[in-house]
Amino acid sequence: MEKKDIIEFFDRCAPTWDADMIKSDGIIGKILDNAEVGEHMDILDVACGTGVMFDYYLQRNVSSVVGIDIAPQMAKIAAEKYKNEPRVQVICGDVEEYAFDRKFDRIVVYNAFPHFPYPKRLIKILAGLLKENGRLTVAHGMSREAIDNHHSGSASKVSNGLMTADSLKRIFDAHFDVEVVVSNRYMYQVSGVKRDVLAHTHGGATHSHGGLTHSHTHGEEEHDHLPNENATPLEELLVMMKYLVSHNDAHAQEVADLAGELMAAGKDVVYDEIMDAVSDFDMVNAKLAAILTKLTAEEDL
Repeated sequence: MEKKDIIEFFDRCAPTWDADMIKSDGIIGKILDNAEVGEHMDILDVACGTGVMFDYYLQRNVSSVVGIDIAPQMAKIAAEKYKNEPRVQVICGDVEEYAFDRKFDRIVVYNAFPHFPYPKRLIKILAGLLKENGRLTVAHGMSREAIDNHHSGSASKVSNGLMTADSLKRIFDAHFDVEVVVSNRYMYQVSGVKRDVLAHTHGGATHSHGGLTHSHTHGEEEHDHLPNENATPLEELLVMMKYLVSHNDAHAQEVADLAGELMAAGKDVVYDEIMDAVSDFDMVNAKLAAILTKLTAEEDL
């Protein structure tokens, strides 16, 4: 996916974008509630398009809205629509390269995330554009399945497909305390508050990287993944798979957090490689979970 192709595609779409837009005030309201968009905030709308979200921010009495879009025709329409609104500024540019002169309380990427070629790099850059305790939200006003279906036609060459919300959370985890993960038939949203990646705790885990010590617990219970001695092969398999599925997520989370510390130390390439591996691992774990669900259902029959 090339950025020049993305620009050309959305410039072609710009003239009819507003007329073709399907949106729900209720769902957008829920997304902005989850994002905690409110009074006196400075908002950055990434890939703002024709300014579809601007009125929703302004209705919440925000202090300012900066919209940025890489497609000149999209930005031109947004700027024209809001030329008399002093709280709104529209920039035609690449958010990954643009030199902003300030930081923001909230950053929103609405109905645009699959069109960014390098999701991990985008999230890292957006984290750097937030104020202390600022919040990033990536959201869509429809289901993941509906988004992928919508992009399967003419937009297929300018879309990576929408990753699972859990996979996106993994990317967020290096920079944010994630509080919102929603993926249902109405909407998709991941949202988190920026945090200091050098000082954090998670789960019941503790880390001391200077002395290379590491310990963790999973809840308050001891865990035993050995089946009883009279178990059938299928029962043994189910026990082992339950153990893997329940514990893999926790361990992958720990790896993601530690990778975030490597990135903070300037090892960006290693960070990207680790997070790619964690994303692949997440897909494997999802497959295991699906197989486990099927086997468990058959066993219960």
